[in-house]
Amino acid sequence: MNDASATGVRQQVSAAEWQLRCELAAAHRLVAHFVFVDLTYNHISVRLPDAPAHFLVKPANVFMEQVTASNLVKYDLDGRQVLASQYEAAPSAYNIHGAILRERPDLNAVVHTHSPANIAVSAQKHGLLMLSQQAMRFHAQIAYYQYDGDDASKEGAARLARAMGDRWLMLLNNHGALVCGKTIQDAYIHNHFLELACRAQIGALAGGSELITPSRALCEERARLFGQLGQYDATSRDWLAGLALVEQHYPDYKL
Repeated sequence: MNDASATGVRQQVSAAEWQLRCELAAAHRLVAHFVFVDLTYNHISVRLPDAPAHFLVKPANVFMEQVTASNLVKYDLDGRQVLASQYEAAPSAYNIHGAILRERPDLNAVVHTHSPANIAVSAQKHGLLMLSQQAMRFHAQIAYYQYDGDDASKEGAARLARAMGDRWLMLLNNHGALVCGKTIQDAYIHNHFLELACRAQIGALAGGSELITPSRALCEERARLFGQLGQYDATSRDWLAGLALVEQHYPDYKL
């Protein structure tokens, strides 16, 4: 994407939307930096605050490493593209993200990844175990969904969104993870900790030794302190540190 194309998109959207585009592009770069993702098949979305029936999502034919503010695509909650672009999203992106944002007006951002770690945990019958302080953040807060191979259609995505209930994290059995938030920063940071929890679990189980399990009271306390929806925003230290990393290594995210 060249500077001229970026200027064209920027002139068509509000200042608030352009800022959100930059933040969403940065979140994609950070996930790509820290997490082994599944080629072009993972997505992050964010609802537009001045148009809550519209959201931004990654185009179908780029990696997370290639997402910029201007190549993000805008859709409505019914899966219709609402801003002309040379790009378009995959049906699995606009259907799943649109369904969740429609079903849950209290959520504004969704991170959907298939990492080796979260796929592995999603394939374990016991789900996420409370084996690390990162996992304890999510004590009693994760929904589970039986993968049926039909989450890309509108009907399949709607079933998935309903299955989340009042939770804001979901492990999709044999598939991956969904982490939602009040803001893009909220969803991104919680997703990062879920990824660490999944990696720790796979490592601990592979070790073959007897495991130490924390008390339920400790898990509840960690979840209360560190695992709340809406806990992170653009002023959060982890986000500011991440944004500085993106500025240093991937400055083209703002194009």
